[in-house]
Amino acid sequence: MSQPVYCPRCGALMERRFAEGREREVCPACGFIFYRNPVPAVGVVVALDGAVVLVRRKYEPRAGCWALPAGFMELDESAEEAAIRECHEETGLLVRIDHLLGVYSFGTGQHTGLLIIYAATATGGTLTAADDATEAGTFPPDTLPAPMAFRSHTQAIDRWRRERRAAPTYGLPDMESRPVQVRPATQADAPAALGLLLGAEPADNDRYITAEALFHDRLHDMDRPILVLEQGGVVAGVALLAFHQTLRGWHATLDDLAIAASQRRRGLGRALVAAVEELARGRGCRMLQCALPAEDAGVRAFLEACGFGANMSLALRLAR
Repeated sequence: MSQPVYCPRCGALMERRFAEGREREVCPACGFIFYRNPVPAVGVVVALDGAVVLVRRKYEPRAGCWALPAGFMELDESAEEAAIRECHEETGLLVRIDHLLGVYSFGTGQHTGLLIIYAATATGGTLTAADDATEAGTFPPDTLPAPMAFRSHTQAIDRWRRERRAAPTYGLPDMESRPVQVRPATQADAPAALGLLLGAEPADNDRYITAEALFHDRLHDMDRPILVLEQGGVVAGVALLAFHQTLRGWHATLDDLAIAASQRRRGLGRALVAAVEELARGRGCRMLQCALPAEDAGVRAFLEACGFGANMSLALRLAR
């Protein structure tokens, strides 16, 4: 980034001064301070037939080295949108963002930035080197090519590999033959799901805005999934769960659950809890605990009917 010459506020010549703990460009006329902020970048670890997609860099830094598809965000896009775009530009692949892998700092001195790396799955396109890449290929995660361009990319791939080993592929119970379908939530489900959880909450109040942001965050966090239950193409139920790792292994919590008032007492709640149990078993959890307000007699009766023990934690031990 080139240093500013004139103040963008008043046009006076900028000068270097010690301000707010470090040297910065300061306008001597109006006091405007030019702040040099880290530049956000995004990248993806793409799963393609069990291998990792890498590209060989065309330009410096680290030209000729292998790296994840990555690049800088544009002003009009989210981090997830930028990751999808950069991957398509460099590899020709269309991908679906699965969850956040990590956030890493890069660079030194005046040239630092922030790198957000997601796990993603290829959904279309043809693997072809393009844009800033001279080659594109797939590699087993245990035998990456050398040299790799950046340590942060290697760290993200290592985490992706460990996650896959600790949490083998799991799915929801088959509901194709049933009148309802339970599936992972998408961003399009946010209005309906939040309506079930919050009721007739105004969309512009602080509580709703905070809940909407948390809903978006959980969509890309494999440890805090959201499930929705559809009936006739309409979202009639929602469940929030979380996975926790301890020294003794994994356990899960049912953080919240809601069924449309008009659809209660029809077995939909039990179907949603059954899907939560299946997901927890697939993740290798030994126990499912409930964080719902069990002091409510109706909620307690429902949970006990689903198999939860009648104790303070309302825990359900999962069969192994």
